[in-house]
Amino acid sequence: MAERRGRDVLLEVLRTEGVRHLFGNPGSTELPLIDALATAEDLHYVLALQEATAVGMADGYAQATGRPAFVNLHTSAGLGNAIGNLTNAAANRAPLVVTAGQQHTAHLAAEPMLSGDLVGLAAATVKWGQEVRHPGEMGTVLRRAFHDAARPPEGPVFVSLRMDHLDATGDWDIPPPSEFRLASVPHTDVLHELAALLSGAGTGEVAIVAGDELASPAGAEALDRLSRALGAPVFSAPLHGRGLTLAELPLWQGMLAPAAAAIRSRLTGYRMVLLLGDRGFLVYPYTDGSPLPEGCDLLHVSADGSLLGRHLPTRLGVLGHVPSTVGALARLLETTLTHEALDRAAGAVRAAWTARQTETEELEQTARDRYGADPMHPMAAAHALVRALPAGTPVVDEAITTGGYVRGFHHRAVQDGYFFCRGGGLGWGMPAACGVSLARDRTPVLCAVGDGSALYSPQALWTAAHEALPVVFAVLNNRCYRILRDNLRASRGDSAASGRFVAMDLDQPPVDFVSLATSMGVTATRVESAGDVGDCVRAALAAGRPHLLELPIDPG
Repeated sequence: MAERRGRDVLLEVLRTEGVRHLFGNPGSTELPLIDALATAEDLHYVLALQEATAVGMADGYAQATGRPAFVNLHTSAGLGNAIGNLTNAAANRAPLVVTAGQQHTAHLAAEPMLSGDLVGLAAATVKWGQEVRHPGEMGTVLRRAFHDAARPPEGPVFVSLRMDHLDATGDWDIPPPSEFRLASVPHTDVLHELAALLSGAGTGEVAIVAGDELASPAGAEALDRLSRALGAPVFSAPLHGRGLTLAELPLWQGMLAPAAAAIRSRLTGYRMVLLLGDRGFLVYPYTDGSPLPEGCDLLHVSADGSLLGRHLPTRLGVLGHVPSTVGALARLLETTLTHEALDRAAGAVRAAWTARQTETEELEQTARDRYGADPMHPMAAAHALVRALPAGTPVVDEAITTGGYVRGFHHRAVQDGYFFCRGGGLGWGMPAACGVSLARDRTPVLCAVGDGSALYSPQALWTAAHEALPVVFAVLNNRCYRILRDNLRASRGDSAASGRFVAMDLDQPPVDFVSLATSMGVTATRVESAGDVGDCVRAALAAGRPHLLELPIDPG
């Protein structure tokens, strides 16, 4: 084997894993990598001005491509900055290979500045972490990192790289990438047992709860066939995070609210609930009780065996690749259900579709009726934003209280590309939108973001300008932490009684988002009326460069 440097091993692994973009903010311990990139024209370093922003970009990129994204952070302080968005990446099941530079081996005994237990610092946010102990194992550890990030359940992994290892030279082996297939379905006997339980219930007695695992054309098609065969309504999991385009399914009943009592109410009357994927009953904040009605059996299909029966009593848990299992189950039921059962299911489909059409028309009219409000009504603002988009435009949603409107209208407007952060940590949306645009060959993206969220990661504006990414950042500005204020009102405590909400307002002084964006090199416009929003969105998209729209909305 030829002599090679550690940095060459790293770049070779990146190339053979299909990496084209590296996200990061460099420091002294990362300089060997930065130096190597000076002659690596096929690898593009995406510069973020802060590490949490780098991770958010990589998260959006990984979700949009379905492949692991590579992140390089600056030792202990940089990794610490990134922890917030690493918790989001873990919740989003975003496959990331996260690296950070460790100090020189000969220097570690002196406990130098910025050194520390990097693996320990990252541990709570990643699937696993490891520090490369010898430059000769770098290829093996990095290859393992890409493998494990992509293996269900997907998520971030962490590798600590000592800076002297990147400069060390030796005849080190680089194992080739592995190929693996995840389209496995359960054993035939298990599939028949699941089908028998479902077919034993009558039409209208089974409800389906679908998670992000079905967020693909193949997954949606399989789910459509399954729901039609059973005549079973389909609910989206609470706060689902990816482009789960179920709204066109005739039996789709919307998203379950993230509250136990609300979920229980929607599912009352069903004998069985079939959960397809993970986190189907997410509750936040805490509310009492089980999300399942008393006497209702839970059937669960997941690619993560550790989640089967973990949170709720489960009559039958099935381990398998979710889209493949749903497809196989649908085919089996189509051939084993009686003609009478299939006819009843078809009748349920027709009735549900008619009801859906009426509901959609009423919702559209309600939004249009609110266009004249001053200040702008959040529902009208969201409607105007989404309705201005060409079909297929990805939407990255961190609008928090206005996000429910964004999510609902998005499903009725475009067929692909809705991204939401299931982690709940603020500061994800703006960088994630940059990552989604890069992942899709710099396609235009709408980022709907609340003012509070935007203030966590305004650095993403600079990267959008630097990379000339056609992202429209729509800041829905109510000048407060509305969701927190609403929670305080609901609790009926001292804040609600006194009308004084401490640390909830962002209006003394108000943030000038137009000036903020301009300072970062992004053109910006303040839009006061919902009737003007659509034209501004279309003009911003046509310009082909980043643009920020500040939309003052009623704080409520």
